[in-house]
Amino acid sequence: MMNDSRAITKATAIIIAAIVVIAAVGVGVYFAYLYSLAPPTPPAAPAGIKIGLLTHLTGPVSPTGQDMLKAFQLAVEEINEQGGVYVKEFNKKLPFIPIVEDQQSDQQKTIDAANRLVNQHKVDIIVGGFGSAFIYAAQPIIAQSQTPYIITGVSTPRVVTRTDIDTSWFVLYQAVGPEHGASIALILAEAVKPVVAPNRNLRVAVIYQDSPFGQDFFFGINQTTVSKNLPLTFVYIGKFKVGTTDFHALLSAAAAAKPDVIVPIGFIAETINAIQQGVNDLGLKKIWGPVCTCVDEATYYKNLGKAGDYSLMQTYYGPYSSHPSAREKVQNFMNKFKERWGVLPGSQGLSVYDAVYIAAKAIELAGTLDKIKIRDTLRSMTIDQLMIPVPNGKVYFGAKGQQTFEIYGVQLRWDETIKELRPVIIWPSNIKEANFQVPPDFQPGE
Repeated sequence: MMNDSRAITKATAIIIAAIVVIAAVGVGVYFAYLYSLAPPTPPAAPAGIKIGLLTHLTGPVSPTGQDMLKAFQLAVEEINEQGGVYVKEFNKKLPFIPIVEDQQSDQQKTIDAANRLVNQHKVDIIVGGFGSAFIYAAQPIIAQSQTPYIITGVSTPRVVTRTDIDTSWFVLYQAVGPEHGASIALILAEAVKPVVAPNRNLRVAVIYQDSPFGQDFFFGINQTTVSKNLPLTFVYIGKFKVGTTDFHALLSAAAAAKPDVIVPIGFIAETINAIQQGVNDLGLKKIWGPVCTCVDEATYYKNLGKAGDYSLMQTYYGPYSSHPSAREKVQNFMNKFKERWGVLPGSQGLSVYDAVYIAAKAIELAGTLDKIKIRDTLRSMTIDQLMIPVPNGKVYFGAKGQQTFEIYGVQLRWDETIKELRPVIIWPSNIKEANFQVPPDFQPGE
């Protein structure tokens, strides 16, 4: 009997042990299930998002570069005041960490600056950059580092169409040279020609910077003239090197061809020197422009002086004019910019300001700091127009990596009260504020 009792006790113990094991496994499975339902712990977040700016802090291009820097700093400050950019990967907002490198108005120095941004500072994304030749030369280093870059101060489409490097890392937030050139040709044909030369072709002389920037501008002027059969005759075409300061010989040659219009295409200092030397030194009583929107900043209106009276400019934004579709936003931006810096922003500053917000949106939509995903998001996302007017009010780079813009033409008039030039929109007809006016001392080409 005792043996049976021990047998039962032994059997019971085995059953109890089995139950305990099964229960333990069940509890383990249960907690594993609960763990699987719990959200994963986000990875450790970095201190912030490193956003790099390429700009000119020194050298002859520094007035434009300083404008870009101020706008960059303002945009970064505004975003950081809101806590930064939300990154889903880390489930938190991260501030922008701004890193600025000086192009020094030089091609090799631009390459060096880009190298420091991507290899020393290891930035997450880059914005800005000014000068087609400069940025074109620096692109291989940036592409090799696989760093997304929103280019703003370059007007050649080659930066997103070249085939010698992987251009998927770049998007271009700037009207390209052919687009600018097309607007120059159309302003001359539709606003100037009917007044100056109603019974003949308008005689045009073009002098342009011998760089991808200038070449693409002239390509756009010529291509549009030919494709649309515009009533323009090019009586002189001349080139000058980047950084040229003396335009007397070039302008004398242009004047000998008897143009109605002289169109200088260069950076701000080059454009001012060309017009001042033509008007003040050579006494050329011609129509000047339309010049590049890249000069549209407060210093241009002030420093060009009375020599720029009646001259023309094609633009998409300026400190004293803006497209009706963005006017209220632009005015608010200008007020903030002037309050922060004591001066008005220029067109290149506005482009950089927009680019910082585009970068923030791309990172937010990508939900990560993974550069490949940021790059792909830049190419695929569609967001509302910011400060610069764009077709249909939507920013979209697409597979081409290129945004187009709504360009308009202005005529500059001397304001004797403030002793500065001020713009009036003269083209296109649906937004113009006044008709083009012929200078009172104008001497036609024939």
